Order: sequence, then structure tokens, then C-alpha cells
Amino acid sequence: MTALDELTTRSDSGPIRAGYSADPTIRQRWRRIRVLIGAGIVLVLGAIVVALGSGKAGKPLDPQSYTPSGTHALSVLLGQRGVHVLRETDAATAEEVAVPGMTLVVVSPQLLSSDELTIIGSSRADLVVVGAGLDEIQGLGLPLATQPDDGGKLRPPSCSLKAATVAGSAQLTGGGYTVPSGGQGCYPDGGDGFALVTFATSGHQVTLLSDGTPLMNSSLGNDGNAALALGLLDTHADVVWLVPPQIAPVSSSGNASVESLLPSRLKLAFLQLVIAVIIIAIWRGRRLGRLVPEDLPVVVRQSETVRGRSRLYRRSHSLNTAADALRDGTRDRLGHRLGLGPRPQPGALVQAVAARVGQPAAQVEALLYGSTPADDLTLVTLAQALTALEQEVLRT
Repeated sequence: MTALDELTTRSDSGPIRAGYSADPTIRQRWRRIRVLIGAGIVLVLGAIVVALGSGKAGKPLDPQSYTPSGTHALSVLLGQRGVHVLRETDAATAEEVAVPGMTLVVVSPQLLSSDELTIIGSSRADLVVVGAGLDEIQGLGLPLATQPDDGGKLRPPSCSLKAATVAGSAQLTGGGYTVPSGGQGCYPDGGDGFALVTFATSGHQVTLLSDGTPLMNSSLGNDGNAALALGLLDTHADVVWLVPPQIAPVSSSGNASVESLLPSRLKLAFLQLVIAVIIIAIWRGRRLGRLVPEDLPVVVRQSETVRGRSRLYRRSHSLNTAADALRDGTRDRLGHRLGLGPRPQPGALVQAVAARVGQPAAQVEALLYGSTPADDLTLVTLAQALTALEQEVLRT
């Protein structure tokens, strides 16, 4: 057996139990995956709860929404006054249902496409539009313009409109509108605009409200908000309330992003999935404790281990690693043989070996602590020389 064989055999030898298998049992596998299964169940249940909760919450200015930005409380008050509120999400359906003698309420008009705005603008029912910008006003075909926001919130009516005078001051934000010919403006914004504008056109009444705050659940009981909302919407026995889907319309230039076309629930589900992946990655990647040695799953012959490691050294051209392994093994064995212990001091080991075999100390030092072999042939020669030196020490 060569020095490389002996070195590898010594380093790899240890207690190996024949017939031992490292394959986990069913109970061990269950212990490993039960935490993952439990976390998955919790995530799925959480997603279901969030999805159901978001469905019940509704949308801003939605008469079915109980959230602070919803308008369920206003719909209940209207119902107590004998006004029937019909909620619609499709513009064409809402325009068809809202006949003359009804009120058509449009919230979040920025979510309507230009074609849908045109359909709403052709309605002959009384129209109440909340939060319309310049693009929405032009899409509806209304003869007025917008004014910049002055930052005001609580505003006095400053007009003779009955709904406004009864309500008094109300909470209104956002920019105002100009007043068309024959119309009336209330709640001035400090400039030339008004937060509430109403006028008659084509046989029906059109009212624009710059902000939906007076209609919301959270602010309905403040100041004159409730009186203003009821005064605007209880003029007819039926109110058709259009709540557009929460998907922005495709712009006329065709540059709408993919993200703007995705529903909010899908974005929320994707966020939950990302969080779940991060949690699982942290859980699977964390250290469970210090590293411990394990028995080999099968019995491997020492000769196979030596040949396998030798082939790895040769394939990677690791002459320095192979030479260091040969010299380390020889030095340890010589240290034990000469009473110097494991990993002896270089000087002491060289002097002891040189004195035992009768060779020059420089020659022994070059053999035990020399440079890296230049090629495979030199490495083989080094192994033979180390074996001969060790045998010579054993004989003497």
C-alpha cells in the first residue's frame, strides 16, 4: 500500500455499520413536512378570509360598502325616505335603467372609458357626477371647465340652492368647476370655481360634485354633509347608482400598462404569494443547529475511496493538494514513531529523522517540507521517496 493509500485509509476509516440506511422513515418525513403543510394551510385560509373580506368591503363610494369610504349609510337613509337605490356596475345597463324621472349617480368616473362616458352623457335621467376631472367632463359632453384646488375643506354654501342652504357648511375638497350659462354654483373654492355646480340641459338636471366626502360613511354625520347628500339625491323615488369596476380604462393612445389592467384582488394574491415564498425560504434556509457527523448510508471499501479521491485529484490537477496529503500523513506517522506526537515542529522532526536514517537534514527537509511537484511523474516519485523514508525509520 502506498503512502497515499495509507493516508486516505486512515482519514476515512471509522465506525461504519453494515446494512445501515440513511433514508428517512415515514415518521421522520412527516415531522419534516408537517410545519410546511401547516404554514400552507394557514396561508390558504388567510387568503380566503382576505378575499371574502375584500368582497364584503366593497369599493369607494359604493352603496354596498361598510368601509369609511363607502356610502352604505347614505343608501339606508335614502331608503328610509322612500328612495329606492339600485346599484349597477355597467355603464350601458345603468343608462338603460335610468329613465327620465330617476336620478343617475356616477362615482369614480375616471374608471369609465370614453365610450362609457359618452353613453352616460346621453342619459335623459337627472345626472349626479362625483369627482369628475376635465377629461371626464369632456367625455360627458358637459359645457363647463375645472378650476385648480385651493386646499379648502369646510366651505359655506354661498348660493340659493335649497339642498345647499338647508345643509349649510359641508366638507368638500378638490378643485371646483365653472358655472355654465343658466346654472348655479355652490361652495366656492376661493377663486372662480365652485365645488357644487348644477344646471339644466336637454330636459334633465345635471349636478357635479367635486368631492365625494359628504357622501361617505365616515363623514356623513359631520357638519351639513348628510343634509347636502340627501337634498341632492332624494328628488326622485328611484336612484340608479353606477359603481365602475376597479380597472382603469384603456387610454386612447393605447399606452395602458399591464398592471393597470389587473384587478386589485389579483395584486393582493400575488403579494401574499411573494410573502409566503420569502417565509418558506427563510424557514428552509435557517440553520437548525451545529453540524454533526453522520454515518455513511452504505459500506464503501477503503480501496474504492482511495481510488475515487485520487481520480478527483488527477482530474482537477490538484498536485499541491495531493502532495500536502502525502507529506501530512508521513509527518504524523513519523512524529508518533519518534515520540514527537502529532503535528511535530518542523525543525525537531527533520533533526530526529536525519539522525535516525543517517541522511543530511537538508535532504530530509526538502522531502518532508519541499515544494509542490511539477507533474504527475514527480508526484509519484515523491510518494515513493516518502514511503522509503518511512520504512527506513521503521527499520532503524
